[in-house]
Amino acid sequence: MKTTFPNKYAANLPHALPARLVLAAAMAMAAPCFAGSIELTPIQIDLSTQAKVAILTVRNTGTEESLIQVTLNQWAAANPGSPVLQSRDLVITPATFRLAAGGEQLVRVGLTNTTATPSELSYRLVVEEVPPPPAANATQARFIVRHDLPVFVAPSGAPRSSLDISMDCAVGGAGVRVTNLGNVHTKLRTVTLAASSTTPGTQIMGGTEKFAYLLPAGQRTWRLADVAPGLSGKDFKVTTLTDQGTFTADVKNKCS
Repeated sequence: MKTTFPNKYAANLPHALPARLVLAAAMAMAAPCFAGSIELTPIQIDLSTQAKVAILTVRNTGTEESLIQVTLNQWAAANPGSPVLQSRDLVITPATFRLAAGGEQLVRVGLTNTTATPSELSYRLVVEEVPPPPAANATQARFIVRHDLPVFVAPSGAPRSSLDISMDCAVGGAGVRVTNLGNVHTKLRTVTLAASSTTPGTQIMGGTEKFAYLLPAGQRTWRLADVAPGLSGKDFKVTTLTDQGTFTADVKNKCS
């Protein structure tokens, strides 16, 4: 069943969730440790033919100077487990810089190609500290901060948001599948299954899994035997909370 909901892409949507933060050790873990402190504003970058340049503010809230490197990676719905590939589709200035303790640096992310694109383009912008060479007499291990935030380039046409919720009758067992049929991304916050509108639902996404992006043509599938075994072989209602609102769909379970 396809669920189409009003587009709010152009609105100033709240982005309260932090960018993913990954900490990697730069030295042996046996020694005492301290971490670098790098903060970013904003935590999502949106570009379009009307807004070709965005400004990212990088702040060093730590007590030592840091060498910062900024890299743009491809991000596609297909083959999410494929190797990460760098991209030169956008201009990043500066891409490498030193940032003193307490200092800040403005990084410009610019759109150069204004060719019409029917669907939104998506990237991951990685902002990370370059580990310094370990000193011979070092007594502390330093953790290196790495931020990974989304970058979206709006489609040339009108943004369209559309979800398809259906059954996936796979050999490994029936599952519920959510597919993004629109031309812009959707952020799934929770997905709940229920036997009817009057019975309590089973939340199959949410809680510790804070959210999931569905890029255009992207999909997520949850196997019923794993997330809601009591609904196997039954019709059910799916309630999906996204950054566009809450939507429900009745799903016919035709899997044998």
